[in-house]
Amino acid sequence: MIVSLGDVMVDVYFRLPDSRNPRTDTVGTVELSGGGSAANFAVWIGRHGRRSALIGRVGADFVGRAMAAEFEAEGVEPHLVFDPQCGTGRVGVLTAANGERDMVCDRRANTRLVPEDVSASLIATAEWVHVSGYAFFEDGPARAARRCIELAVDASVPVSVDPAAYSFIRRISPAAMLKLCRGASVILPNLDEGMAMTGLADPERIASALLKHFPVVALKLGADGCLGMSRIGTSVDGHHLLEASDDAIPARTLSEGDGRTPCFVRLAAEPAVAVDTTGAGDAFDAGFVLACSSGAGLAESLAAGNRLGAAVVSQIGARPRIGLLNSAGCTPLLPREPNPRA
Repeated sequence: MIVSLGDVMVDVYFRLPDSRNPRTDTVGTVELSGGGSAANFAVWIGRHGRRSALIGRVGADFVGRAMAAEFEAEGVEPHLVFDPQCGTGRVGVLTAANGERDMVCDRRANTRLVPEDVSASLIATAEWVHVSGYAFFEDGPARAARRCIELAVDASVPVSVDPAAYSFIRRISPAAMLKLCRGASVILPNLDEGMAMTGLADPERIASALLKHFPVVALKLGADGCLGMSRIGTSVDGHHLLEASDDAIPARTLSEGDGRTPCFVRLAAEPAVAVDTTGAGDAFDAGFVLACSSGAGLAESLAAGNRLGAAVVSQIGARPRIGLLNSAGCTPLLPREPNPRA
């Protein structure tokens, strides 16, 4: 089972028209859907036929109950606490014509996640654990995330972390963020988050710096694709990510202390018309983990992340029904074969 921990949100999308009427009504489009970075990740895992579980908090309200029911329908096992004092988290998403978006986050029950909400038995028997960096925003959720990571490390379960927000990293300092992520096997930042964590601007140098702290780095570059680095001999879930292949070339800017050169892969973005970038990073994470946990190498895992991220940006919402099969109805977007540990 692939377990994720972090935010559960309801997303309210406002598609902004070119002009609005001040101080009165403007006709536009408002959509409502499930969201939250950890929840998005969990749903994509479930949609691809893999066992999926989600740890989080929602309100003891109709929205929280609806979210729990939706997860079960999506093949996600909800390990949710229904908070009696805070409502379910919500996000207002304002999307522009080019697909970029601004978000107003009201985290509510997510801020009250505590270590006791994390099941030790669930983590110990997991195939993979994924933590959304939004859980690091407040003390309680941060302690819950750390407990989750530590339990996974103790059980030799691979951990991936998405740093989630560059503004938070800048506020607490890169050193503090690295400490919160300690123990992760894979770090999955976007370019802004990578810059905030390292103080560097060049993608290769960002990945090189992060590789000193994490065995595998998958840096999301938006329209420029993605970049991955991994230490020679790195093994995640028993699978070597760095076996020689035609699509892996040596990194030019770094080397291990023993003189070996880590693996470096850079891929262009999948062709896509960006309609809404909300949730694209979460989809990339899920694609990467789905492939990696099935035994794929670094390049193949990055390509799987690229494909799913591109499919998501082409439609409105973080979890669009993109159709997992091709037009012939026979080829999954990503492999469905279950991992032996699932």
